[in-house]
Amino acid sequence: MQYAKLAASSQHETFNNLMQRPNKDSIYYHEFANLQTNLRNKIMVLRKSKGLVQEDMASYELSVRQYQRMERDPSAISSLWQLFKIAKAHSIDIKELLDID
Repeated sequence: MQYAKLAASSQHETFNNLMQRPNKDSIYYHEFANLQTNLRNKIMVLRKSKGLVQEDMASYELSVRQYQRMERDPSAISSLWQLFKIAKAHSIDIKELLDID
């Protein structure tokens, strides 16, 4: 049993290493940071255009604190899962959410 937990833990660590956060030394970092800022701006416009407050986002499996952080700090937008739930909250396809200029 102990070995099974250890193996699962090791697999989880490997997965986490593959799902790393943006590295500021990457040549793509600034482009990615710009993408996060544009996404944040679109997310805020969508929410406000529907007359929703940040607290309303909790109905879509986003904690109020998590959602507030995403609007305050674009780098908090870090997963496709978050974006998927935000798209669902606005009844749009994720492709539409990612369509930013």
